[in-house]
Amino acid sequence: MHAVKVLMKGTDTMSTPTRSDYAHITPIKVKWGEMDSLGHVNNAVYFRYSEDGRIDYIHQIAEDGGTQTSDGPILADLRCSFRQQLRYPADVEIGTRVRRIGRSSLDIEQCLFMADSEDVIAVLENVVVWFDYGAQTSMRVPETVRERIRDLESLAPEE
Repeated sequence: MHAVKVLMKGTDTMSTPTRSDYAHITPIKVKWGEMDSLGHVNNAVYFRYSEDGRIDYIHQIAEDGGTQTSDGPILADLRCSFRQQLRYPADVEIGTRVRRIGRSSLDIEQCLFMADSEDVIAVLENVVVWFDYGAQTSMRVPETVRERIRDLESLAPEE
């Protein structure tokens, strides 16, 4: 796996992700209705932005029949570290990358940037499990998905 800059919880030395860390970027337009009574984007909306980036990324790695309709990703965990407030109007971009491919799961990191800048608004960590919806159980991440992730992220094959 290649070296990554990551916010490490519980450490004093926190490196900030940069736009160049992400091969996949999804643009997002902040909407008026996403603000709360304090005039900034509501915390819950960051999870919607995460979903936008995650779904866009997954469509890229699982397209062209790479998965069957009876299986696919399911979100198992989602965390957000807020770095600064976000206010309307704004254009933002969410970078999404897979940090680790497990047997049945993907560790995904995302960073929400102000559009066309390195200003970090939030860093999100996701765990997505590949799921067999018919059997209602996790399953191995399909090899076609693994290959597409390795190609997109320039990751070395698992040992």
